[in-house]
Amino acid sequence: MAITNILVPFDGSSYSVKAFNAALGIAKRKKAKINVLTCLEKENLGAWYVDKRVNEKIIKDAKKFAMGFLSKLEKTAKDSDVSLSIHILEAKSISKRILRFADSKKINLIVIGSHGQTGFNRFLLGSVSNAVCQSAKCPVLIIK
Repeated sequence: MAITNILVPFDGSSYSVKAFNAALGIAKRKKAKINVLTCLEKENLGAWYVDKRVNEKIIKDAKKFAMGFLSKLEKTAKDSDVSLSIHILEAKSISKRILRFADSKKINLIVIGSHGQTGFNRFLLGSVSNAVCQSAKCPVLIIK
């Protein structure tokens, strides 16, 4: 199977950094492109009584913060001569958004950290990585 288009879901956790580094190594060897996807959960931005304009500001600030961090990954990829695209998308369900993105971009390998930012799910395989692994149409490499 040819690996040409790799997806790395990225949430800033140490596991997602490890997943990015693993994907970078694969991309260098296979001359593949990396897509880094960060999902911002819309539903967790505030209660029903919070002014929607506040949520828009939170999303705008979150995107700006994420781009600051993701630009470091962009530099690392460039230094390694690997093509990288950054995508920051809003999502109601992170795992469903990752799967839809993978389908739409014809991803042929997903490299994902075993756990993300959530604390409770650290006892088991992370809920997002588990859902992606169970439903992806392409191979999934889970990094611990």
